[in-house]
Amino acid sequence: MRWLTAVGWPRLSASSLSIRLFFASVVLLPFLLGFSATMLDYAFKLSLETAERDALRSQVYLLLGVAEPDEHTLEMPPALTEPRFGELNSGLYGWIVDGQGQVIWQSRSTDLIPADYFPPLVSPFNAGIKHFFSSAFNADDFYVMSYDTIWPVGGADRPFRFVVAHSQADLKASLAAYRERLLMWVVGLALLLIVVQSVIARWGLLPLRRLARNLELVEAGKSQALAGQYPADIRPVTENLNKVLRAEQAQRERYRNTLGDLAHSLKTPLSVVRGQLETAASNPQELTAVVNEQINRMSMIIDHQLRRASAQVTQNAVYARVLVKPLIERLAVAMQKVYQQKEVSISVFIDDNLPFLGDEADLMEVAGNLIENACKYGNSQVRICANIVGDDLLISIEDDGPGVADTLKSTILTRGARADTATSGQGIGLSVAVDIVSSYGGSLQISRSNLGGASFNISLPAHGES
Repeated sequence: MRWLTAVGWPRLSASSLSIRLFFASVVLLPFLLGFSATMLDYAFKLSLETAERDALRSQVYLLLGVAEPDEHTLEMPPALTEPRFGELNSGLYGWIVDGQGQVIWQSRSTDLIPADYFPPLVSPFNAGIKHFFSSAFNADDFYVMSYDTIWPVGGADRPFRFVVAHSQADLKASLAAYRERLLMWVVGLALLLIVVQSVIARWGLLPLRRLARNLELVEAGKSQALAGQYPADIRPVTENLNKVLRAEQAQRERYRNTLGDLAHSLKTPLSVVRGQLETAASNPQELTAVVNEQINRMSMIIDHQLRRASAQVTQNAVYARVLVKPLIERLAVAMQKVYQQKEVSISVFIDDNLPFLGDEADLMEVAGNLIENACKYGNSQVRICANIVGDDLLISIEDDGPGVADTLKSTILTRGARADTATSGQGIGLSVAVDIVSSYGGSLQISRSNLGGASFNISLPAHGES
């Protein structure tokens, strides 16, 4: 559309689609209709000329049919069946020319036309050949047909050229009337097409207007997604917009939950620090140790919450291939050191080449939280198993502790909830694990362990790997 701007048209780059389509129609329709009208005019004129050629051929044959040779020349009857040959200035003229170019006969319709007005017939004589051409004489334009013949006259073959001319006045009048009607039809068709184009554009852009209204509702907070059915061409846009909206809402909810969890989780260590300040003023070393311990706990809580807030994993993300067993074994060794006073035995039953396609830190976060819980609430045994079942990677972490009651299985997976308030902890580890697992499209289920305690079962998409 740059050339439109260059010739003075308003800049349309920021205009509505309806206006752009309207201006496109206004610009292109004259070219298309003009080309169509030109082709129709040419076809009509060609048909008129063809009809004129056929009519003149018939008139030539008429003259040939009544001509009679005598001893010196050709004789023509005084009256012809075509009355226009006998009417002065009728517009239809005929004459016969001999081989020397001398007119030996001419119709009465040519009586008022000087001889030098006749069209020059300078083409070489060629018996049996017809010539059709346009010429001007007697202040008018004519179509002319000539036919060269050989006649036996006076015992010898002599050439004669039969010529018929017809005025173009009737043809021009018919062509002018046709062009006038054609112009009216073209203008009417152009206006109709512009109206139809406007209606079609308005109807075709209705889904986009509905999309704009739905977006306004979302922006105003009156809707959470783009609702309604859209055409197949727009549906990918609306689906992607809904994905973006859902992701934005999930992120906003994640930040809101994280802030609430962080505020809730920091209450306990702050209360401990406050209580220690009130009761341990006489023992600075004990106060320092407690404050350092609580600061470390708050730092860990903040790290957990920040990680939870930024946990965004998509199903289409591309990750490196992480081996499950070495990672689990590192966590097991670390937890055995942390809970060495309980003498917890951690058994790992995982194939050496079992892969996980995802972020290694995510798997470490999930597995670390669950293994720590197993060591914390178990008595002396923790068992970790992992394998591929169908299209899923299944990881189970079992302990021999008291287990989880059925009424608490869904509760402890919610943010900030804990089944045992007597044991230190903030109740955020499991909810972080659930968030990370869910972001991969997986699930976390709690069941009864064969060891007698709880079994936390993680299901993650294996992404076709085995």
